[in-house]
Amino acid sequence: MTDEEQLAKLLELRRPFDEEQIGLLPRVTCPECSDRRKKCENKSHVKKRCPECKATVSPKHIHIDFVGHANVTKRLLEVDPLWTWEPFALDENGLPLVDTDNLGNPVGMWIRLTICGHTRPGYGSVPSNQHDAIKVLIGDAIRNAAQRFGVALEQWISGERQAPETENAVHDPGRRAMPAKQRAADAAVVVDTAWVTEFEQRLSEAPLEQVGAFRQDVIDAMRTQRINSETANRLLAAVKARTEALESVTANGLPANKDGSVSRSKLTDEELEANGLMTKQQVKDHNKLVKDTITNPKLAERSNAMDAEDERWMSGGKAS
Repeated sequence: MTDEEQLAKLLELRRPFDEEQIGLLPRVTCPECSDRRKKCENKSHVKKRCPECKATVSPKHIHIDFVGHANVTKRLLEVDPLWTWEPFALDENGLPLVDTDNLGNPVGMWIRLTICGHTRPGYGSVPSNQHDAIKVLIGDAIRNAAQRFGVALEQWISGERQAPETENAVHDPGRRAMPAKQRAADAAVVVDTAWVTEFEQRLSEAPLEQVGAFRQDVIDAMRTQRINSETANRLLAAVKARTEALESVTANGLPANKDGSVSRSKLTDEELEANGLMTKQQVKDHNKLVKDTITNPKLAERSNAMDAEDERWMSGGKAS
């Protein structure tokens, strides 16, 4: 295939999609509704089925045009039946390497998409509670990479205009609700309150070097169904808060900077002096002395004169 033929094929990727191939994706505009860690108190925001996009979602949402994975794949096959994709890297088991969240759930993957001999990168992402996450990741990554070739570019541009706060407005309409089956299974989990109480007690007493291990304890408890997702998120937040609290003080309880040194600006002169540290005036005087010594060095002068006390010691303790 000549360069001209390749260019002609690639330009076919830019053809507009038919109206029936363009769907509507809901983008929640209420911050509380879109954050699954919060509960929106506005009763008018209760989720219900939208007659336009057919999604069960908060009424506070807008619609963004998008082209689904199937229609993007159809376009790629029409232009190049031999198109391929591959992950950027493989894990130790030979499977595509994916980004994961704190609980080990797949949330992202980089791929290379090759069309007509030309390769471009793409990144797919999903919420941490996405059902069939790997399948959705692949589809989203292919759409993202295809957009680099101009596929459905008009829909991407439209999405960015309607939701400028996100770089990729097509694949991610905010945090999705947990899938029904997963939600039912999560709701059936009986939280081991005794374990949670014991965990929180241990966490409150743990030193900084041990706090990191508590994150794995939460993940293990989630996987063995000792706790549900809501409890897991709460405990992970507690682990993070404990880490930040311990990192904000020194070993003797004084406020600390990020590098572990004492945060002098948060202490009074009385507190500094009580802890054996120079007061603010002493630091100022010290810095001035150092500056004067460096910029105006003076040689020490030796004196040959002796006072009476020196003469007494030089003569063996006898007065002259």
